[in-house]
Order: sequence, then C-alpha cells, then structure tokens
Amino acid sequence: MARRDPGLQPERTALSWQRTALSTALVSLLLAFACLKGGFPIGTGIAALVAVGAVVVLFGARGRAARRDGVSPWTPLTRISLLIGATAVLGGVLALLILF
Repeated sequence: MARRDPGLQPERTALSWQRTALSTALVSLLLAFACLKGGFPIGTGIAALVAVGAVVVLFGARGRAARRDGVSPWTPLTRISLLIGATAVLGGVLALLILF
C-alpha cells in the first residue's frame, strides 16, 4: 500500500501555532506593562507568566521543526520571541520589586 503524502498541511499548522504563540506573548506583554503602570502588580505577574508560557510553546514548536527539517532553530522569529520572553521576565521581576 502506498504512503499518503501529507502535503504542506503539517507545516502550515505548525506555522499558524507559532504565530498564535507569538501574538499571545505580545498581547500578554502589553497587558503586563499596562497592569504595571496601572498599579496592579498581581495582574502584571499573571500576564508576564502567560507571555513566558507562550514563548516556551513557541520555542518548543520551533525546536521540533528545526530538528525534523535539519535546520538552525535560531530563525528571526525565534530571536524575536526570545526578546519578548526576556522582556516579560523583566516585567515580572519589576512587578515583584514594586510589590515588595
């Protein structure tokens, strides 16, 4: 029996999940800064954790795709998500410093 060719559907699905994770991280980061500026440090911490979680999902998906395709995992999208994650962590640390 012949193997079925999956076409480009798995790649499109992986790319759409990467875009979703990146947009979630960006929106969470904006929410974290808005909460920090508004004096709501608990909301800042929660939004920062969501942003970090989205970045972790993005790194995981990108790493699996890079291993599967045999390419470098450090694409521009990965570098941008690393920057977003680092900013989210910095926002969480600032929220904790302001809280205590």
